[in-house]
Amino acid sequence: MVRLAAGVVATGGLVMLAVRADLASQVDGWRTAVDIAVGVAFILAGGLPTGPARQRVMVAVVGGAWLLGSVFVQALPLHQAVLAVALVAFPTGLIRGRFAWLVAAFAGVVALGLVPQPGVALLFALVAVCAAMRPPSARWYPVAAAGAVAVTLGVSWSLAQSKESFDPALALLDYQVVLGLVAVTFPVAYWSALRVRRRLADAVLVSRPLTGLDGFASVLGGALGDPSLRVHRWQDFAGGHADRQLLMVSEADVPVAVVAHQSAALEDPLTARAVETAVRLAVANIRLQDEQLARLRELEAARARVVAAADRQREEVAEELGQNVAALLSDAQAQLADVQVGTATALDIVEAELATAIAEIGDLVAGIPPATLGEGRLRDALQILAARAPVEVVVGYGNDSAGDADAETALFYVCSEALANAAKHAGAGRIKIDVRRYGDVLQVSITDDGRGGADASGSGLIGLSDRLAVLDGRLRVESPPGAGTTVTATVPCRRRLS
Repeated sequence: MVRLAAGVVATGGLVMLAVRADLASQVDGWRTAVDIAVGVAFILAGGLPTGPARQRVMVAVVGGAWLLGSVFVQALPLHQAVLAVALVAFPTGLIRGRFAWLVAAFAGVVALGLVPQPGVALLFALVAVCAAMRPPSARWYPVAAAGAVAVTLGVSWSLAQSKESFDPALALLDYQVVLGLVAVTFPVAYWSALRVRRRLADAVLVSRPLTGLDGFASVLGGALGDPSLRVHRWQDFAGGHADRQLLMVSEADVPVAVVAHQSAALEDPLTARAVETAVRLAVANIRLQDEQLARLRELEAARARVVAAADRQREEVAEELGQNVAALLSDAQAQLADVQVGTATALDIVEAELATAIAEIGDLVAGIPPATLGEGRLRDALQILAARAPVEVVVGYGNDSAGDADAETALFYVCSEALANAAKHAGAGRIKIDVRRYGDVLQVSITDDGRGGADASGSGLIGLSDRLAVLDGRLRVESPPGAGTTVTATVPCRRRLS
């Protein structure tokens, strides 16, 4: 507020002095109004919150220098020098590059009043050339503004030399109109440059399909006119590039990438920020692609482990059944060989051993689910599983908790393994199974009152996790020592069942 008040007071004082000077010189009222309007336009353009403060200060100083020139003739060239520097520094307010500094030095000579009008026209022509070397977003305004001033000054000087139908007042009015247009278009030009830079990230990313950071760097280098540009992820950056400048890219104050370049365009802070945004997006996109690829490989490995485990289980069952049958036959043959000793006794023994084998086979297949799971049949399968358990098992099944066959089968295996672990290893006396559906996700929780401390890295739980991973499911084990164990499994369902 203090700066604003000081600026208003200073502007008001200059306006009053300029009006008084014009009246003393017997300048027409409308010409005085135009004269004041030019200075005020630059001051207002610099006062708007558009662009860096240093750039806006230079624009406002052009207006102040213009009004001061109406009071002191010696100060007339001052506004031209400041305007030239402001256009050279557009849009950041910073002078960058040797050529730009040479133009600024020339402007300093103009400010001293040592350069005639053709030299001033040459100054603005050099400003236009300097601005033409910039990126397109920062080019059109300074080129157009400096070119218009250069042409106006050059044409008026040429007409003055011919002295044929030359009207100094009309030439001055033309110059004032050009300056007024330069002033009022400054905020629009800066806003346009800012929008172009903000769109740079999207333009780079959608210009064509990218292949990793190398493909992205190729597109970005083409956009910035630097084919040598390279982009490195921070963890992969090993230094070097002594012949290039480095642009660090961070996210939440954490370095994520480095841009090695030779582009003068990145000396512009606005362009650099736009490039940083594009690089952050590209690095995040590539990181997600890497995570998806790693997830795919994990799923493939999990699927392979599940298949291998199933094969081993079938082989073990087949081998055990074969051994049991072979043993039974051998014993039966031995017992029946001496039929006269006691046929009834031998048959009783064979019957008892067959019953034992059947019980063992029943134990082996107890954890195999029915072939018709899906559409809510998991409830009945869990009830059967609970009835066979050696401890008390309570099954809770929410309404509309049905799933497809794959989801219900996977959760049945989870419940079977969790019940076996709780009964054999946790010393549990009571187990609760709870099945719920949340949208397109089917979830089961198995909670026991055992001793806790279950090892989530055990082969049984890893096998269940692998089985769920094939279906893009998840397994979570919570087992604080002495507080029981809770196993929670979630599996997406392919379709919503009615």
